[in-house]
Amino acid sequence: MFGKYSEKAIKKINERLGAGHRVKPYDMTDPDDLKQALLTAVAAYRDYNHYREALIGLEENYDESLEYCDTTAWLDMETAPGRVDSLTADGYASLYAAADVFEKLTERARENCVKIIKTVLSETPETQNHVFGCVYDIEPKDMDARISELFEMLEETEYHQSMPDNLEAVLKLMYEHWPRG
Repeated sequence: MFGKYSEKAIKKINERLGAGHRVKPYDMTDPDDLKQALLTAVAAYRDYNHYREALIGLEENYDESLEYCDTTAWLDMETAPGRVDSLTADGYASLYAAADVFEKLTERARENCVKIIKTVLSETPETQNHVFGCVYDIEPKDMDARISELFEMLEETEYHQSMPDNLEAVLKLMYEHWPRG
């Protein structure tokens, strides 16, 4: 995100749109930047995962529509794909391709989010409290397992479009399931 556009260009965009897009990279040693980085990383993960899930749902719905509304095409998709008309095949291929792209975006966003969570967990109690709202007692060797469990639980947690609400959902899961120091 950073580097492609100058600080001046981002500032102009912010002025014209009344936006607050970030101008410089996060300083992972600054507690305020870590807090902002976590907010953004959680939002990216939750958004991309939500879109991926929606696309998977569309794939399933499209398959069901074909099954009931165009049974011949539905049967041919599995047994004789060469006989399916190109429009029907393109519809399915497009949904599949879009879901695949959002799977990759979700994974990239998850990796970034994990990196930030690990960084905060490795920081001082003061920084953890500033970013997470409390201090966690998690050994470095246990971080991967705890974070993996967090993302599993997050799959069952309601999605919110609001960035702060998504962060709050993550922080709540952490608070409810992680040992505090």
